[in-house]
Amino acid sequence: MQLKRIGLIVVLVAGVLSSGCATYRASSNITSESPSTKLDTIILITEGSLPDRKHTVIGPIEVSIKKLTIFNKDPTKEMVNEALTEKARAIGADAVINVIYKSGVGFTTWGYMDGNGTGVKFSE
Repeated sequence: MQLKRIGLIVVLVAGVLSSGCATYRASSNITSESPSTKLDTIILITEGSLPDRKHTVIGPIEVSIKKLTIFNKDPTKEMVNEALTEKARAIGADAVINVIYKSGVGFTTWGYMDGNGTGVKFSE
């Protein structure tokens, strides 16, 4: 009986320690990982619109950053903006406008932050 209890504790501790390797998970509505925009191109991320700049709408960009363990810090806007930038590059967007952030705790995560916006391409 005592040996079973020690074995269970070892398994639980190993599980907790190994879960620290994969601390966050990102998901998106954009599946392409290869950028069609250069990696050094600056992507504008804004919570507002761009009324003074001509642009064409490419489409919605939605990302979600989830923390996988209770021991990690909550996802930040910076993490979401990094994911939005990556996805904007993948679809050839110059900016993501009208970004809305939402955070909370879900059934499958200890915490999340979502970012939803519209990918746009600037007109000359």
